[in-house]
Amino acid sequence: MLNLPLVSFVVTSYNYEKYILKTLESIKNQSYQNIEIIVVDDCSQDDSVNLIQEFIHKNPEINIKLIEHKNNSGQFNAFQSGLKEAKGEFVSFIDSDDVITKDYAKAHISVHMKTSVAFTSAQIIEIGENDEIHTLYSVSSPHKNTENKSEIINTDLSLEKLLNTNVEAIEYKILNTKTSPYGGWWWSPSSSAMFRKTAIELIQSYPTPQDWKICPDKFLFNFANLIGGSAIIYTPLVGYRRHKNNAGQSNYVLGNKRYNNDFTTNLNIQNNLKIRPLTLKFIKNKKEEFYKLFGKKNTAKLYLTVLFSYLYVFKQLLKF
Repeated sequence: MLNLPLVSFVVTSYNYEKYILKTLESIKNQSYQNIEIIVVDDCSQDDSVNLIQEFIHKNPEINIKLIEHKNNSGQFNAFQSGLKEAKGEFVSFIDSDDVITKDYAKAHISVHMKTSVAFTSAQIIEIGENDEIHTLYSVSSPHKNTENKSEIINTDLSLEKLLNTNVEAIEYKILNTKTSPYGGWWWSPSSSAMFRKTAIELIQSYPTPQDWKICPDKFLFNFANLIGGSAIIYTPLVGYRRHKNNAGQSNYVLGNKRYNNDFTTNLNIQNNLKIRPLTLKFIKNKKEEFYKLFGKKNTAKLYLTVLFSYLYVFKQLLKF
């Protein structure tokens, strides 16, 4: 008899005692039942660990495990720790200040079953510190080209209607390194994604996780897209929380443009500068592992794809 795949939710936790229980509850309440939860606490200094342990104690029916780092080593290292313990065929890395809708896993798995991509990334819902919804149409998410098409608005609002996901009619778009060159950004933030575990297992051997201590999704998403493509899900499935303690110091929604403060701008510049050389170095230094999985010819193709993506950078510079 065939079985539905197991989904591993890896929750990366660091000093978010205010939000961590809401994150865990949103995973617990998934309509897709075949899940496990792995919480990786990166040496929190607040009461996060006690709250997580209490949640585990109160929910013995849930398959949940807590991993505690002895030192604060950054989110990428937390990804590695969680991935090492994950038993699922699919993995989602959830930030401990975000929440997910009840059909998050069901929607992602539905698209994965209809495609063969390394990962899927859904649109996000912008929420505030007290769970208030700011907008379902986040400018931090990719959107279909609607050509300013007007829509009929239903003013009979309720949370249930706002967050309802029609899993039977999900729209999505396939991306690859031709349509979305390596090193760019074509997706929503990290909690939005679900990965095929086999596509990203190589990141466990990435030797210097401190390279991506903040915003590791820049590398992870591009690497997975390089390996096996991706799909954008045109449905908001994640409550992405904007607050002053975001790792990237995210700005609140100000309107229909995406603004970055100086910290985020500098962080993006640094990530854009380092992603290609660090990826090339990773492939070169771990070539035997790449050869074993992909063969020498395909490993060379991966290397050249990253190398030729510099042309995308030059084209972008010419636009200024």
